[in-house]
Amino acid sequence: MNIMKKLLVIILSLALFTACEPKIDEFKASANGLDFSKFVSVGNSLTSGYADGALYLSGQENSIPNIMATQFKTVGGGDFKQPLIGTNDGVGFQQIPGGIYCYTKMILKIVPDKDCAGNPTGTGSLKPGFISTPDQATLQAQLFAPPTVTGPYNNMGVPGANLMSIFYNRLGDPTPDGHPFNPFFVRFASSPNSSMLQDAIVQQPTFFYLWIGNNDALTSALAGTDQLLTPADTFAKYYPMATGALLASTKKPKGVVGTIPDVTSIPFFTTISKQLPYNGVTLDSAQASGLNQLYTLYGHGDIKWQKGQNPFVYIKNDGTWAQMKAGDLFLLTLPTDSVKCKGMGIADPTILPIPRPYPIPGKFVLDGAEQANIKARVDQYNVIIKGTAAAQNLACADMNAHLKTFASGMVFDGIKVSTTFVTGGLFSTDGVHLNPRGCAITANYFLQAINAKYGSNIPQANVTNYSGLIFP
Repeated sequence: MNIMKKLLVIILSLALFTACEPKIDEFKASANGLDFSKFVSVGNSLTSGYADGALYLSGQENSIPNIMATQFKTVGGGDFKQPLIGTNDGVGFQQIPGGIYCYTKMILKIVPDKDCAGNPTGTGSLKPGFISTPDQATLQAQLFAPPTVTGPYNNMGVPGANLMSIFYNRLGDPTPDGHPFNPFFVRFASSPNSSMLQDAIVQQPTFFYLWIGNNDALTSALAGTDQLLTPADTFAKYYPMATGALLASTKKPKGVVGTIPDVTSIPFFTTISKQLPYNGVTLDSAQASGLNQLYTLYGHGDIKWQKGQNPFVYIKNDGTWAQMKAGDLFLLTLPTDSVKCKGMGIADPTILPIPRPYPIPGKFVLDGAEQANIKARVDQYNVIIKGTAAAQNLACADMNAHLKTFASGMVFDGIKVSTTFVTGGLFSTDGVHLNPRGCAITANYFLQAINAKYGSNIPQANVTNYSGLIFP
């Protein structure tokens, strides 16, 4: 074979090899016919960007729907306006007799360790704490100030909202104490008599996000009870009405909804119980005998103490006293200093000459029966949500299933996250709401549900671009 023939064979061989070499197709973003030009979200605090116990600017900027809207822009999505608050220190509030009490967001701080006499005992512990001492005049002025940008607003997420409240057009009405029923909505409502749902519908969304129902269970759980749950038949009536109203607002709208996670699996309910056993009362024979006499004296002889490990005593919903059982949960609000120094859950030794039994108030405990009732109700809500999504051709992100996978930890973009408080990297300092990284992960689950349902190819957010908790 002459030199020219040899070269020809080599060239043909290379061409054949190149033609057979596998190629990696580049990701091609596609809406597949979905129209994101007017994307509107409706929901509660998780939708609004509320985190660390307050509403603040950077939390809103990292809200779940805002992250989604950023990804929608890669396939033709439009602008997404939010009712931004004019502070990064944040504003939260709680109802108190005579009005409201405001506070800033929380951050991680190193808090000095002290004994019961107030003496330092170590270098300190990492705990959430408010940024500063609340200045009520300043914080209330910020709470009631209008947003820093004008509406209408694509993000209709309102802290504290449950399913029924999105229909209610009197959230601005004063309470007996004189302040609006929900200041977080009043600050950006289009009119005094508008509702969240009305302000969403009037924008004629081409695509909507509805994640509502968490507070229908969570509000009760946060109060340490199962007595405040929204009835399942009420949920079944109004949930399809909410999605139906959004669907009827334009000719060909599409949307995504989300199921409700098991609220008792979040750090607010799991953290203290990992540190303080339900049976963390260790007694010798004399102490057990003394407590049995004391409890009998106060009419609670059914509470029995013994040598060794004993459960704490708490007050049940019906007012009776009981000893805790395995699986009962302490809430994150439990005043552990009172347990440590004042005998909460046992007896108060500071009352002389005879100590007094000191049961843990029920608002700090969610017992097994309450957990079971809450879980059963959440399961009912989720059946309704999934059934509505199927009937109305909506995408559905199963956030209940997704959150369960985080208990043992999951890796996203090389970052491991879990539901562990502080170090898990998913939740903010309040143990209920997500941090920016948690919001990005959640936004991706909603994007995955949209892609799976509608055949779109919307790119997911890069989780590494979003921060977890900031350590001091």
